[in-house]
Parts: sequence; C-alpha cells; structure tokens
Amino acid sequence: MPAKIRKPETGFPVRNAILGALIRTEYSRLVAKMEHVELERAASLYEANQKIEYVYFPEDALIAMVDTMDDGRTVEVGVIGDEGMVGINIFLGGVTTPDKALVQIPGGALRMKSAALRSEIRFGSPLQALLLHYTQVLLTVISQSVACCQHHSVEQRFARLILTTHDAAYPREFTMTHEFIGSMLGTRRAGISTAAAHLQALGLLSYGRGRITVLDKRGLEKKACECYRFVKNQYRGLRVQVPQLLSPSERLPHQRR
Repeated sequence: MPAKIRKPETGFPVRNAILGALIRTEYSRLVAKMEHVELERAASLYEANQKIEYVYFPEDALIAMVDTMDDGRTVEVGVIGDEGMVGINIFLGGVTTPDKALVQIPGGALRMKSAALRSEIRFGSPLQALLLHYTQVLLTVISQSVACCQHHSVEQRFARLILTTHDAAYPREFTMTHEFIGSMLGTRRAGISTAAAHLQALGLLSYGRGRITVLDKRGLEKKACECYRFVKNQYRGLRVQVPQLLSPSERLPHQRR
C-alpha cells in the first residue's frame, strides 16, 4: 500500500510522459481528480483477477507486471515507469487484470480512481489519443517479453532486468533480492546466483546482500539479450511520438529522466 498520500503538485514540469503531453487545460482538470502517492518497494498495487480500484501514472517509481501460473510460478511480462500508466485494462473496458502489479523501484506516482478515468475517456479526447498510442506500444513490449522468456538464457534476462532497473533507479545503486528477481524471471534461485556470480566476476556489476551496483553498463549491455534494446527503443519512440499527437500551443513541459 502507498506509504504517503497527498495532494498532487500543480507546478511544472510534469514527471509522467502521458500527463506531460496533455495541454494545460486538460491536465489542470485531470489533476484535480488525482492524488500523489509514495509507493514502497515490493508493494502490490493490485493482485491478479482483483478489481482495479486505481490507475497509476508513475513518476520515479517503476512497476513490474507479473503473471502467476496455477502452480505458483511467476514471470515478469513488462515494467512501467514514467512513460506510461498502470491499469491499462480499465482504459480497455475491463475491471480486472490477470497480472499482478508490484513496485520494483519505490517512488512517486499520481493515481486516480478507475471510475474517474472511465469518465474521462471520451471519443477524440486528448487523453484517449495518448492512451491508445501507449497501449499499442505496451502490447508490443509484452509480446517481446513473452518471446524473451522462451528464447533467451537466464543470464541474458538477468542482465536485461538489471539494466532496466538501473535506468529507472535513483540513486544508481538499488536493492533486489534473489526472491524478487526469481519472481521476475520465473527461474530458481540457483540460476540467479550463477548468473550474478558470472557477471560480477566479469566486473560488470557488484551484488551483495541484495544491493546491486552496475559497474560497466556498456559491458552489461553486451551480455543482455536483444530485448533490452528493443524495449528501450520502443519507449524512446513513444516519448518522441506522444507529444506530436496534440497541438503544441499549450503542451506541458515534461521532466525527462
């Protein structure tokens, strides 16, 4: 659950890319229906098949979407940071999701009630246009994650996970336990230990007591699977294209990472 809840700041720049692409009048109206929350590490925003009460627009938090099998095994199908929204099923007309949403990197987010979002989705509205484009990119990323689990090694996927988290983490050192990494990769602790030890021996990262520091990002990128670059390029393209969907006359300044 959120550690702190307060009224959102109305100043600029806006720290979420979707909200930052809105015109001032739209943002000012929407932010009145939101609240700012500080999300704690490993907190569950919602469980699988649970009614989604809120949608979240992350600022510096990073949220992992996790699928759970009948036998209890889990695997990450996507991560959402300041480029997107958590709870896209509400936008698509659903009330639940088969995924679990876990806070991977703690931090701030703006949230609004699902019912309030539904009331804002009007045909041709700025918010609808932005979320449609974001949904297209998110589905592409999820499809790539499925292929990644099937075709790439534990070490490649471990490197990809560390890089993705490193890109979002402030400060650059961050905490991830073996248990959490296992739930993201859908693999056993032994496989994680082997991958971590090898990458550490190569001088690419430091990993002890759950604390991870990337020492050689370029070298780690060479060890990661192609999915890291693919997903990063998808979200980079989203940041470029989303603001172009709306008129620039009143567009909000967005604070990029």
